[in-house]
Amino acid sequence: MTRFRAAVLVPVALTTALLCMGAALAPPASGVIVRPQSLELRAGDVITLRQADGWHVVRVIAVDSWPDGTSVAHVLTYDVTAERPSLSAAASLTVRVMHVPVRAESYGEEGWERLGNAPVTPGQRAGFDEYLKHTDFPRYLTVTGQDAGQIVRAANEQYQRGNSLSEAGDHQGAIAAYDRAIDLFPLFFEAIDNRAFSYMDLGRYDLALEGFEASLRVEPDGIAAFFSRGECLLRLGRLDEAEVVFLEGQRRFPAKSSMFTEFLQLTRQAQAQARAR
Repeated sequence: MTRFRAAVLVPVALTTALLCMGAALAPPASGVIVRPQSLELRAGDVITLRQADGWHVVRVIAVDSWPDGTSVAHVLTYDVTAERPSLSAAASLTVRVMHVPVRAESYGEEGWERLGNAPVTPGQRAGFDEYLKHTDFPRYLTVTGQDAGQIVRAANEQYQRGNSLSEAGDHQGAIAAYDRAIDLFPLFFEAIDNRAFSYMDLGRYDLALEGFEASLRVEPDGIAAFFSRGECLLRLGRLDEAEVVFLEGQRRFPAKSSMFTEFLQLTRQAQAQARAR
């Protein structure tokens, strides 16, 4: 069976990838945003709005300004409270959602009031940090003060462990190791691919398909994930979708066109058999 298992990725390659992402995903400017009703939002602000069901309370974790003039407030939300809270009381409210990105201007437009400002604690910013981890890894490293080299080494160690376990036939153990590598470095698409291959080895083509689709969101030109997505669709009986993948693969990856042609033929044979039933 055709497999594209990714080779062991040395730390230097991951470090280079991080540097490249840093250039592509430069963090937006952060600062003070002036609201239409003179409400200004800064990191640490706690704001409230009275509505029919009670007082809504939000803590601002960060405010980002974008080049087009729009801005986003990254906020933590609390459960609605019956009474208008004080700044100190807000810290004791039950958290409803750890992180929500909201159009910053909306708070001024809707009449929110500022209760005050308090330093954002690590626990309060945990949801925002997790958001950055999956959307802007270089900025995540910056705001959390983590060392890229240490993360690279730790992720690569788990990746290599997953490869060794896979070769030994311990696919569940391999999946757990790849999970740890991906948790450390969510853009580690080779680990995402190999975890999906382990699911294929277990016959879980549904989970493997999800994995390859996740990999392609990170690296759209990954031939391993692209081809294997088609194979999973074929094995799941989603023949028309598989046909589209293999046809596109012939065009996008001419150096591997024979492989895509082979599986396209298998797919069309399966389609013919399905029609004959």
